Amino acid sequence: MPIERRGVRALQIWCRRVTDSYDDVNILDMDSSWRDGLAFCALIHHFRPSLIDFHNLNQENILENNTLAYKVAEEGLGIPSLLDPQDMLDTEVPDKFSIVTYVSQFYHLLKDEDNSRSPSLPKKERMNTSYDSADNSPPGTPKSVPRSLFISSNPILRNNKFSPQNTPLIQSFKDKSQVTGVTVSAVCKAFETKVNICQER
Repeated sequence: MPIERRGVRALQIWCRRVTDSYDDVNILDMDSSWRDGLAFCALIHHFRPSLIDFHNLNQENILENNTLAYKVAEEGLGIPSLLDPQDMLDTEVPDKFSIVTYVSQFYHLLKDEDNSRSPSLPKKERMNTSYDSADNSPPGTPKSVPRSLFISSNPILRNNKFSPQNTPLIQSFKDKSQVTGVTVSAVCKAFETKVNICQER
């Protein structure tokens, strides 16, 4: 099986673990299972329950659910919105690679906050990932933005609007001709490498 396919499958398994307890969320794939926006909202709610009132969301509100998820992810987690809520409403099967790229950002940002990364690994202590005024973080940086966004070697995470050294990756995605060095294959390969390291421990 190609590395990219295995990496996507591993990402899907992680997403299923994280959203397993949520009604109306059943991640069977990395395209149509995400269309109604509830999977994105559940992913955020699992790690930051104060950011989304998940239990008042309606599965029929595709546009509203996706709009909420992307806005909260960007403002509360520093994850740039690479998807368009209107596209999710207009297509029966959303673009798989766009979703994989977007969801990979959640994995890299949140994977160490609980034991969802691998059932065989013990739950890790949450590190103090918030910034205070003495940290010289950029103005407007949410308190929930982890330090990994600033020091990550992953180009998707490095290019966020809160990074003092880079412009948001979303700007590059608006003009596809500017995208360089970031591929779904590279993200999936990095993801699978980390999964393999964890399974060997």
